[in-house]
Amino acid sequence: MVIKQSVPLMDSEKMRHALVAANLDVKRRAEPLRNENLLLLQRIGVEPEAQQFFAEFSFDEEEVEIGSFTYQQANCLKKNHDWEDDFQRALQTNLLLVGSALNGDLVVLDLIDYQAGILFHDHFWENEDEEPRKYLIKMQCSLGELYWNSLNLKDYPIDAYEAAAYTGSAFTGYAEDED
Repeated sequence: MVIKQSVPLMDSEKMRHALVAANLDVKRRAEPLRNENLLLLQRIGVEPEAQQFFAEFSFDEEEVEIGSFTYQQANCLKKNHDWEDDFQRALQTNLLLVGSALNGDLVVLDLIDYQAGILFHDHFWENEDEEPRKYLIKMQCSLGELYWNSLNLKDYPIDAYEAAAYTGSAFTGYAEDED
């Protein structure tokens, strides 16, 4: 797989800084990534650096809040893959669901170029026959940087609507976009 990369692949360093800024006790909350989850990441073709990211940032809570977003428990990847239709549907288009905005929009890792994105949850859930990427706002940054930005950049988007305005996306999530 050829990765088109204009941003650091995962930016673990920024994720570490984001977790410190979010006051997450990483040592106390750390949970080893179970082999079944690592094997899933390998099976779906996730790059080794991204596998390492999920191994390093594996916590004992279902979600941890980092700024305006949550980061899902890495040890739920296999369970989500096996049981969650939305997870499978996104993954079929190389989008890995990894968290959410506080309004329910989905934080994703694009497995084609490893950029972070925010997926309009309402459009994604209501339009199951549509290509999920149609509702994706690419943030032009790594996953680690997305979480760091949400804590450190004034006026950084908190959901897909704001992300669309922030990035100048042609799709804004409003009804007139669907005509």
